[in-house]
Amino acid sequence: MGEKERRKGRERVIRNIETIEQAIKAEKDVEIGYHHAIEENVLFWIATEEDIIESYSKLLNGTDNKKIKATFTKIIQDSKNHVLMLTEIRKTFSRIASDEQRHAKMLEELKGEVGE
Repeated sequence: MGEKERRKGRERVIRNIETIEQAIKAEKDVEIGYHHAIEENVLFWIATEEDIIESYSKLLNGTDNKKIKATFTKIIQDSKNHVLMLTEIRKTFSRIASDEQRHAKMLEELKGEVGE
């Protein structure tokens, strides 16, 4: 199986890491380039779901129509579940970012060992 097949047909995102300095940069780039962007988008998504909950709750309280109430109630519950799921996703990404920071520190400590 060739290298490209192992990568499922995608091109490499980073070149081969050949030095400790390159490894440190890769770890820091992953944390900075991906974690912050993903976290910001997840936070906006959570805020959107919370706004939906608030808005639909007001609409729910403003009607006596059973079908409308049932629809808004279901959407509100789904949005509450989305907030919980997105919060877990955010926590998971934060753990990954912490790992990347720890990896960079570990690699920094190795610099003296390899004379870079």
